[in-house]
Amino acid sequence: MVYARLAEAARAALWSAVVVLIATYLGVFLVSAAARLPFPAEFIYGESIVLAGARRVAQGQPLYPSPDHLPLVVSAYMPVYYVLVGALQRFFGDGYVVGRSVSLLSTLAAAGLLTWSIRRVSRCWWGGLLAGGVFLTQNMTALLWAPLHRVDPLALCLALAGLALVTAGRPRAAAVPLLLAVLTKQTYLVAPLAVFLALLPRWRLAISFALVLGAGLLAAVMFAQALSGGWFLWYTAVANANPFQLDYLWAQLWPFLRFNSFPLLAAAALFLLRPLPGERLWRIYFVCAALTLPGIGKVGASSNYWLELTAASSALIGLTASRLAARQAPLSSWAQAGLAAVLVGSLVVVAPGYRAVLGEALEVLPSGGAGAVRAQLELAPLLAAEPGELLTDDPALAVAAGKAIHFEFVIFRLLAEQGLWDERPILDAIAARRFSLVAVRTPLNAPLADAEWTASVRDALQAAYVPIGQAAGHWLYRPSPALGARLSENPS
Repeated sequence: MVYARLAEAARAALWSAVVVLIATYLGVFLVSAAARLPFPAEFIYGESIVLAGARRVAQGQPLYPSPDHLPLVVSAYMPVYYVLVGALQRFFGDGYVVGRSVSLLSTLAAAGLLTWSIRRVSRCWWGGLLAGGVFLTQNMTALLWAPLHRVDPLALCLALAGLALVTAGRPRAAAVPLLLAVLTKQTYLVAPLAVFLALLPRWRLAISFALVLGAGLLAAVMFAQALSGGWFLWYTAVANANPFQLDYLWAQLWPFLRFNSFPLLAAAALFLLRPLPGERLWRIYFVCAALTLPGIGKVGASSNYWLELTAASSALIGLTASRLAARQAPLSSWAQAGLAAVLVGSLVVVAPGYRAVLGEALEVLPSGGAGAVRAQLELAPLLAAEPGELLTDDPALAVAAGKAIHFEFVIFRLLAEQGLWDERPILDAIAARRFSLVAVRTPLNAPLADAEWTASVRDALQAAYVPIGQAAGHWLYRPSPALGARLSENPS
């Protein structure tokens, strides 16, 4: 009897701590989102680039133009997010707010879909609510990516909508949101694969699902390829295929393990229990998502690469909690206490990060940001006053100054080095002194290893532009007089 009371007391205390921590972090989530949504600067590389793509759609310009003329900006993802945000910008105006709002609503909808799905499988609202709460708070991934102008939250939401339809017994209807997920971000194939594998015992249904999804994807790709004059696959497959580096993988693994070890351990506990009807899909989804983890070794990968694994592990945590709660023996109370202890550990690990995020929302952003963000906002008014075109390796700076992004240095450098793109368009534009001002984060005489341009681009800039100073962490250059002008001034 004492043993049972002790187990129950431990269970109640630990689960109370889980609830308090999740509720506290959800408060930080909302405060951070409210501060970040309207902030007029980029928080992570890619926001300004994706905004440039949405602007093309809003202005009726091609999203995947031929890369033989300026602007040279890679629309690296499938078109759904660009089209949706571009259409909304026609009604609600330009800037980061529209896209960030789409991402935030998608993240909250994803949490709702997880909650509903796990409640449906487990017949327990507690398990569903836990899955949704853990998804939003467990490793800061949802917190950081929810208010960003990036495609990932919408793709995840659509993928989870498909899984929810399968959970509801409508696998054929699930093909529509799953197809839209892939047409938002091409790497979101985990959920369709999980559905196919989960349906395999009914092989006719599995094949029917695969044919519908495959035919839809093929038709969409062929249409986009024709509409773009043959450049769609170059952007979404060739230009988006950054090289894989083992050193980059190891560097990414440490933050992943630091923030995800406890949640993964809690999720894996479900595999110690006998599978119940409805769990098969979510177990397979978790395994398939885990198998994509080596993809974080791709140059440019970040925590968005484990968004699906975050959702899958949250689902399994909710299912495990529901299964254990249904048992009455004292041993079950200890098992529930053990699961809660692991969750408390996972939530305590990220506490310093939440404190930093809260400080950013309440102090740093209201005062104008810090670091690169502050530099963008300090230099932007000066550049906005320039009458001509701007060339910069800081695309967010161009957006902040109200200027067009003409050249995405870092990606086109990789493409040029791999022999996948001819540099002639940008070299010609530089030689013609098309840009009235060049603002770069590294001086042109710096070693190439520290810069975001090739030797050819550097040489062209040094031949056509002269330094005029430095401001807010950027080196500034203006066009040098052309040879003809110099000769006319000095005929001797």
